[in-house]
Amino acid sequence: MELYLQFGHGMKQMTLEFAKKWDGAKVILSPRDINPDQLKKWSVDFKKNNVECLFDPQCYFPKTNHKKLSQYDYWDNSFCTKLGSTNDYETSLIESILEYNEIVDSKEFIIPSVMKKYDDEWAKNFTREAEKLIRATRSLVKEKRILLTLALPSVLLNNQVEDVIESLIDIFIKFDVDGFYIVAEPPEERYLVDSPLWLSNLMQICAALKLAEKKVIVGYSNHQMLCLTTANVDAIASGTYLNVRRFTNKFEENNDIKRKTTWYYCPQALSEYKGTFLDIAFSNGVMDALKPESNLCKEYIDIIFSGVLPSSTSFNETMAFKHYIQALKVQIESCTRNSFDEAIAANEILLEAAERRIEFLEKNGVFAQARSFKDVVDVNRSALQRLQKTRGFALKYSWKV
Repeated sequence: MELYLQFGHGMKQMTLEFAKKWDGAKVILSPRDINPDQLKKWSVDFKKNNVECLFDPQCYFPKTNHKKLSQYDYWDNSFCTKLGSTNDYETSLIESILEYNEIVDSKEFIIPSVMKKYDDEWAKNFTREAEKLIRATRSLVKEKRILLTLALPSVLLNNQVEDVIESLIDIFIKFDVDGFYIVAEPPEERYLVDSPLWLSNLMQICAALKLAEKKVIVGYSNHQMLCLTTANVDAIASGTYLNVRRFTNKFEENNDIKRKTTWYYCPQALSEYKGTFLDIAFSNGVMDALKPESNLCKEYIDIIFSGVLPSSTSFNETMAFKHYIQALKVQIESCTRNSFDEAIAANEILLEAAERRIEFLEKNGVFAQARSFKDVVDVNRSALQRLQKTRGFALKYSWKV
């Protein structure tokens, strides 16, 4: 599994920096965070610096009033209505989106989807719209791999009826596409999802699509999605602020970046800590318990382990973001294994180590509060166990790296 950068506010220079560090990077561009003129200018820099771009049209909420999104030629507030009634609307839509793909020289074309509320008609409506868009894309896009966006609402993923998920999987597999770009809406816009059913159903969908030999990219992800290495997912995409680490309606005009505090990501605890609790760790002599393993790049965080009170250092939001992304990349590489059993074992070890580290830190007065993985460990364990029972045998004998 790879790490793609989910492009967000202020991420251009960071993308170029990581491309240099990693000898190339892949980024999913966001029209919400880059206007058409910037897209043209920045694409030149991306090409020069070995950044491979994908273009996400972000048609999730067609009624949005975001000023940057509305500058794109394909944007239409009547998207849903026209797609349902006009025979050639999807052709003009795909033609316009293709123009932006050509600007960034994408190798893969992302077909948009709307984040519809789940009801009894969801599958029928999604299928009808997807098939029209796929036909238009196949007729127009000739030299790119085609990825269909699966915009999955939280109510769907929290569905307790297993047959519902399996019937949807059967529908998805039959689509004439090369792969899928999955965007999963978390319940109540949670950063770390505490619903084992939601996570398990997402893993079931991903694993089934991979067993059908489709490419799978899961967007708007964070470290909780390390478990997707066991579903043999091709990539997850993540970024800086929370609105690119979990899907939410960030497309309204008044949905701006809100800077509140700087969080430090402790990889071995799978948790993030505020500076005030770093100071507590320093005072209680347990800073080493927050320090990453030697195989993790530490250039962005050495300053807070330099033997002085962390809050007195110049550690800032940008450094925290860079550390998070670099650490996530290393953890993905660690959990990506040559077999299903090895991937399961790597994830189980990761969860057990995180549980113990969180417990030790809490006993010493260091708490991650809202970003603690403490209540999520068992959620991931449950999803892993269900995956083993339902698709473990098939994954064992079809594993590809």
